[in-house]
Amino acid sequence: MSSADSIRGDPTTGGPSKSQDADSSRKTKRARTSRPKVKTGCHNCKQRRIKCDEKRPACTQCIRSKKACTGYPPPPRSARSHEVLAIAPKPLSAPPSNGPPPLAHPPPRRARRQPERRDAITPQAPVSSLGPVTMYRPSATLPLSPHEGLYFELFRTHTAGELSGYFDSVFWTRTVLQECHTEDAIRHAVVALGALYKTLEQSSESPPGSPTNHDPVDNAWQHWEVAVRQYSKAINALVHLNSEDQRSHRVLLMASVLLGCFDSFIGDHKQGIRQIQNGLELLEKLRAERRKSQLSGSEEPVEEELVIMFTRLAIQAKSYDMAFHFPQPYVIRLIPSASEPPQSPPSDAGGSPSSTTSSSLMSLFFFPSRFTTLMEARHSWDRLLEAIMRFTETMFNYAQTNGSNSPMGILPRELQEYGLSFRGHIDAWCEAFEPILQSRRAPDVTHQEKAGIAVLKMFQIMTQILYLMTFSASESQFDVFQPQFETIVGLALEVVGDEERRAETERCPDPSRCRHRRQDQDPVPDVFGRYDYTTRTHHIKPSFSADLGIVPPLFVVATKCRNPVTRRQAIQLLRSSARREAMWDSELTARIGDWIATIEEEGDAGVPTAMNPWHGAMDTSNGNGNGNGNGNGNGVAGASSSYGPPATVPEERRVMVRAVDFDLRARFARLQVGTRGITPGSPDMRSRMTQIRW
Repeated sequence: MSSADSIRGDPTTGGPSKSQDADSSRKTKRARTSRPKVKTGCHNCKQRRIKCDEKRPACTQCIRSKKACTGYPPPPRSARSHEVLAIAPKPLSAPPSNGPPPLAHPPPRRARRQPERRDAITPQAPVSSLGPVTMYRPSATLPLSPHEGLYFELFRTHTAGELSGYFDSVFWTRTVLQECHTEDAIRHAVVALGALYKTLEQSSESPPGSPTNHDPVDNAWQHWEVAVRQYSKAINALVHLNSEDQRSHRVLLMASVLLGCFDSFIGDHKQGIRQIQNGLELLEKLRAERRKSQLSGSEEPVEEELVIMFTRLAIQAKSYDMAFHFPQPYVIRLIPSASEPPQSPPSDAGGSPSSTTSSSLMSLFFFPSRFTTLMEARHSWDRLLEAIMRFTETMFNYAQTNGSNSPMGILPRELQEYGLSFRGHIDAWCEAFEPILQSRRAPDVTHQEKAGIAVLKMFQIMTQILYLMTFSASESQFDVFQPQFETIVGLALEVVGDEERRAETERCPDPSRCRHRRQDQDPVPDVFGRYDYTTRTHHIKPSFSADLGIVPPLFVVATKCRNPVTRRQAIQLLRSSARREAMWDSELTARIGDWIATIEEEGDAGVPTAMNPWHGAMDTSNGNGNGNGNGNGNGVAGASSSYGPPATVPEERRVMVRAVDFDLRARFARLQVGTRGITPGSPDMRSRMTQIRW
């Protein structure tokens, strides 16, 4: 028997061998040290199948053998689970006995102010200690059971701030909470959102400062069941409302916002669209009644704050519909369906953000020479954006009514003179916003306000591109907007980079003990040409917001920009962390952009060279590039595209999204693309379909 056999033991008995028994008194048994299997190392050592000590810049094995160390491959995505967490609130399997299943978790993207003192509405229990951006403090008389009180407190201290996104909103942090005192439907909806957040919190690492809870009953499935029950109770409470009561109308509209957010949160976009459609129908009905009764004052049946919040949610859903081309009955219409089709193209069909009646565009969109606050700029942009969407919807309705055989998403040429009147209003808004954009790096600007400025500018650029392209039948016209695409990517990089740095400081104040990334990982430049970890977000957690963010503009860059570097930068930023902004999901949009880039660039020998991150990358890590991106000198650091001559995608290979049918809960999408500008009913030689799962 060999010495190796004597160590392993007798295979027939499973116990120690006789030889081993005889030798045990003379020498100590040696056991092989258990070590994890290592799959890292430089390219040379991996090919030679030898152990690599992974020293930088060249490993010891390569130095000894006098070989050129060719570097280290990036770790596989399977080894970076923190980078691929998807937002999937519902537990994916039955609750196990030893704890909750692995789910995603959307903790805060930015530092919060210190929480206020809690009122004793419930017994103290382990909830998130992160404070909100709120000035509201509920009284002790709030009709909540002790169990419901826990979720309400979590909503008040954390979820309300998350739903506000990059812009403070008194709707979430004050109005909704006040309404919980008197309206059962609103109270149940708030508790449902709090329980939904708790479901996600149990699936991931708790936020910093949160107490550890070892209660075996406190798991994701229990919180998920509470969320579903409270959602059901909110629906039942709405059914029993008096439909003729004026206050009931206000409750219905507010509940449409809350329940629509719940549906978007769990990935049920179809139900979320139904909620918004019901709210739009009710709002237009109430407006019509006020106009008919000729009541003095504003025609709005509810306060402006609620109208603004509901309008923002409707605009988000409309943009979602326009991007993915939903079939009936999931089409969002900002113009009432009961209105008569226009017989002539109206020049001011935009209307106001709270009205469908026509008014003078010049008086409606009179902007100051400069905005004094970010919120003033945001409210002005909301009005202009909704007017643009209403105008575009009216123009397409007119084209269809008059038998125009216009391709998908393209207005007939005879309507251009009407639509282009908005270009001046967009330019005027940009000029008034420029001082705020320039001030975003000032020392007294908060992280949240800085991100809000960047996000608002990204949306303005995206809207301008898409609106002007409604008059073009050629995808090649998007190339004109390359500077704008780079500006969008540069601004998104600012937002993501700031989030990562703050998250790293908050979660890992001691970098030497950081457990979210390998300390010895080679700082290989990424697609941005950076050697730091700014774009390799290890610390940002999955997030959900009810307001606009970086996902829609980056989706436009990923699908419409044909510069291979800028396009991949947008896709990388979409995948930097799991985000859901209203209905927009970062992972879904990244995968759509990636597939479209693949089929447009297939067979193009120039793309791999241009995409090589080691090939002449420009380091823009200081975020203070001198490229202005959109020609107005705003100092935005555009993403570097100096990798060499980028491959040009010819027009005959370019495609546009024709339809996307998907289910975020099942992580499945069926995507169809085709030719832009093709006449409806004509054969499309570029039509392609695929199925995406993740």
